[in-house]
Amino acid sequence: MPTGKTESSPPTQRVISIVELLAAQRDSLTSAEIADSLDLNRSTTGAILAALAERGWVRRLPDLSYELGVRLAAVGARAAAGQQDRAWLDRELARLADRVDCGAALTALSGGHLKFVAVTRDRLTVGMESGVRIPLLAPAGAAIIAHTGAARQRDWLDTRGTERRDEYRAVLDTLRTAGYCAWRLEADSLPGVRVLSEVADHLAEHPGSKDLRGKVLAQLATFGGSAYDQQTFDSDVTLPLSYMSAPVFDTRGRAVMELQIGPLREDVTRAERRHYLTELSAAARRIGDGLESVSSRPTPPPARR
Repeated sequence: MPTGKTESSPPTQRVISIVELLAAQRDSLTSAEIADSLDLNRSTTGAILAALAERGWVRRLPDLSYELGVRLAAVGARAAAGQQDRAWLDRELARLADRVDCGAALTALSGGHLKFVAVTRDRLTVGMESGVRIPLLAPAGAAIIAHTGAARQRDWLDTRGTERRDEYRAVLDTLRTAGYCAWRLEADSLPGVRVLSEVADHLAEHPGSKDLRGKVLAQLATFGGSAYDQQTFDSDVTLPLSYMSAPVFDTRGRAVMELQIGPLREDVTRAERRHYLTELSAAARRIGDGLESVSSRPTPPPARR
């Protein structure tokens, strides 16, 4: 009976062990030294090193010892750059969350899914983390979809059938004209939001439940309530507010991400709503402007030994 645990592959583990051993050494090592250090068969070690050398992951020196190769160094440099990019986005999101005093999330389209690029910890984002993907079901991803082609918009609208199609079509119109969308908080939906959030957070600890967690998160994304039109949002009355979203445009004017904040409050004044909108829009611009510098940043050359 399956246990849900992922069994590691011994051949893969041997390759990883050799690479990690070389990465931890200041000096090169011979094939025999590597085999003896890792208690591996010498012929197996030699075969692995030959395959790694063929792909440029290790380099064989004239004295027949081995060190890390330039291809692997390039992979490491790219991974380090990716970590820097993530850290920058995390800082921007944390800055936004601090200024609006609620959770924030940054998402992007990934095929037929919505991928969380950066997330802060809050009621809005319980159970979610960077890298998580959920099925792209309306209204999720609306800030991006609003700026795609007509066919993509139709496909997105079709993910929820016909009963709310006019409402979601109006959401897309609002995002194009106003640059944001705000959703009212339905008081009777809060218990469901809390329960699904707790379930998603629990499932995050069980790798075998990845598919189920994705379904829970997709359902959680539908609890935003109904969208406000601009006139209601700008009125002087106090309104319940679940979350707000805005597109993030790159320097070519393409909507590449959706930025969200989740006040989840029942009594938001007009002044508070304007504050939320100001901070959300400013953060979306900063992130969009920053994407240009990130994409044009040169990959650092591999270190020379």
